[in-house]
Amino acid sequence: MRRLIASKSRLCRALLSLLFVLASVQGATGADVQSAPPAASSTVPGTQGDKLAPSAAPRVELLPQEGAEDWLLLIDAPGHWPLDALNIQPLLRQLAVGRISRQESMSESGPQTRWLIPLHGSADSLPALKLGPWHLAPLAFPGKSLNQTSAADPEPRVVLRASIDHQGPLYPGQPFIYELRLWLPDQIVDPSLNEPEHPDLTIRRLGDDEWHPSARPGESGVLTRRWLLQARSPGQFTLMAPRLQANYQLDGHAEPLSGRAAPTIIQVDKAPLPLVARRLTLSQQFTPAQSVALGEPIIRTLRLRLEDGDGNRVAIPAPQVAGLKVLGDGGDRHERFLANGRLLFEQEWRQALRAQTPGVYLLPEIQLPWFNTQTGREERLTLAATPLSFTPSPADRPDTQPPRPTRLGPFSLLGWTLLALLLTGSLRRQTRWRAFYALQRSLCQADSDASRHALLRWAKLRWPPPRHPAITWLRDMPLDPALAARLYTLEAACFGTLTHFDGAALALGLCAYETPGVATLLRRVAWLNDTHHHKEAH
Repeated sequence: MRRLIASKSRLCRALLSLLFVLASVQGATGADVQSAPPAASSTVPGTQGDKLAPSAAPRVELLPQEGAEDWLLLIDAPGHWPLDALNIQPLLRQLAVGRISRQESMSESGPQTRWLIPLHGSADSLPALKLGPWHLAPLAFPGKSLNQTSAADPEPRVVLRASIDHQGPLYPGQPFIYELRLWLPDQIVDPSLNEPEHPDLTIRRLGDDEWHPSARPGESGVLTRRWLLQARSPGQFTLMAPRLQANYQLDGHAEPLSGRAAPTIIQVDKAPLPLVARRLTLSQQFTPAQSVALGEPIIRTLRLRLEDGDGNRVAIPAPQVAGLKVLGDGGDRHERFLANGRLLFEQEWRQALRAQTPGVYLLPEIQLPWFNTQTGREERLTLAATPLSFTPSPADRPDTQPPRPTRLGPFSLLGWTLLALLLTGSLRRQTRWRAFYALQRSLCQADSDASRHALLRWAKLRWPPPRHPAITWLRDMPLDPALAARLYTLEAACFGTLTHFDGAALALGLCAYETPGVATLLRRVAWLNDTHHHKEAH
């Protein structure tokens, strides 16, 4: 019996020793696990936390929304982060949290991750949050203070809301409207907005601001500002809203205030063709006609009309025809926003075509592939090939020279000059008469370029808008066909050297479109000169 009890006691001691060893081993293992950071709390993918610069830190901003208790929490953090990297449990205890969205973008400093969190509630401050290795400090809501013992009046509530006015897919070059609305109470003074900026968007101010005052005292008025945007390339872009800087009256003195609307996500799809438009037309005009004598140029004018697109993407190739010389004369371009909400782009190209030998030359056709956003189809605009005929030039004959001017005596010259000075000093229309006199002098000196510029300046004064259409080219002048044909000779002289350029007939014909009597007087005074190269038509 004693031996049995002794063996049992030895077995019990052995079991107790084994349990102590196991307990010590388990305790040591538990200490090691506790000293290492938990896997669930490490939100930095891989070794991203080690790569971040020490100065990098998240940026937190609270933006008021339209509702009195609606807010948007904006958090920007450097690097790529998953959605659950942000611990939102403190938010759920105090506020109603809407649908959270996360965006990733690339900035100059590297990748960025942005959280957009809609909030609703009447809490006084935003609780402390944890994002990866950062601890975000509590943030007071605009108009409230973390120290509730202060009895100061809260800041007035300013609401900003941004929106995009466009329906359907969006392509590069296609214009759309970015609208910003601000609800400003009466306490706000001296509001100012900066301009939105984005490297991938062309941004232009559209029209004037619209202000709608409040219907009842104490309510907020609405300020609306619009911009016209065009994307330069496809992709998804985040446009930050302009920041509002203002002052509000508090206890008789002004306090600064700032805010902005929520960022706007813009999705731009890749277009099947580079040129995108709602409507596209191309036409051409030849002056004087498609057949001229050799040595004289044919003026070709191409007109492009593009609606809701980027005109900078249009390139008209210069014709390559053997024996035909093409000289460019620049052009004119206009871009305006129409009342129906369309962006209209118009451009003109002027070309002087001159042949080296007589014959018929065929201008090649012009093809412009483009994508029609109205129908969603790829189309091809075609301008048909055009033949041009250059006939042999007639031989110059001495008897075809223009007549010599008639000399007037010194008393006649003095009388005309005194009468002109009296008329221009006592009557109105002095600016237009001076322009007409300068035109007559340029025509007298046979200076084609100066005559063309002087004629356009006088025509704009003679037929001013809005009673008459704007005059941009010589062909826009409302002249009779016989005199308009002489304008073709003047335009042709501006593109090359003609054998003879005589402005006498044109100067005489233009007198019928100026004040009777005064026009004849100004023409005679302008053409009076003792040199032999000045001419006067009789």
